[in-house]
Amino acid sequence: MTAPSVLVTQHGPQVPPGYLEPALIAAGVDYEIVPLHTGSPVPGVAGWDGIVSLGGAMGAYDEVEYPYLSAEKELLRAAVAAHVPVLGLCLGCQLLADALGGRAYQADLPEIAFTTIPLTADGAADPVLGVLTGPTLTFHQDTWDLPPGAVLLATTEMYPQAFRFGSAVGIQPHPEAPPELVAEWITSEVGERHLVAAAVDGRAVVAAMEDARDESEAMAGRVFAAWLAEVRRYAVEPPE
Repeated sequence: MTAPSVLVTQHGPQVPPGYLEPALIAAGVDYEIVPLHTGSPVPGVAGWDGIVSLGGAMGAYDEVEYPYLSAEKELLRAAVAAHVPVLGLCLGCQLLADALGGRAYQADLPEIAFTTIPLTADGAADPVLGVLTGPTLTFHQDTWDLPPGAVLLATTEMYPQAFRFGSAVGIQPHPEAPPELVAEWITSEVGERHLVAAAVDGRAVVAAMEDARDESEAMAGRVFAAWLAEVRRYAVEPPE
């Protein structure tokens, strides 16, 4: 069997694939990271067995400033319609929710924490999200409404955190982010503004991530391996 092909869309130099990339390599899939922020065109859905949409500092509603977001939403809609597995992380989750008939919008307060995300019963039973059982990073200023027909997989007291819609899984947190990347986020202009608004000590968040680095990296590997296993299953036997 030919190795599955996975498309990864990146929205800025500050939001790389992180722990996702070694998982892609370990799974033996062919993958391409497309830096949309540099002007690379949004690919079509044909030829891809899986699509990952990474995070970003912009909002899913910022199509005027970032026109490629509209094209990316069309790609995500087309992928779900074609039963291609999609994984949306943070901004990617918001884009996915918006593309599927939900709504992405600026939240009342940023949510920044390194904590275990409470799963719903559906989330615990989900083959991908059910693996997200340990502390992971939430770092976002936007939230989303659940798309019609989607299943809520996780939520905190503040905001929804994950959902599934057919072949697509949206995850608001950042399981892909290592602590050294988050150390850059908390010293950026945008990051500092969010930390002040959320009344959170960013250095304490990074320190907690450093303490749990091995466990978090291993859990991220399991989450991405579970999603990539789904990519392989869909490639072999697509749903009706």
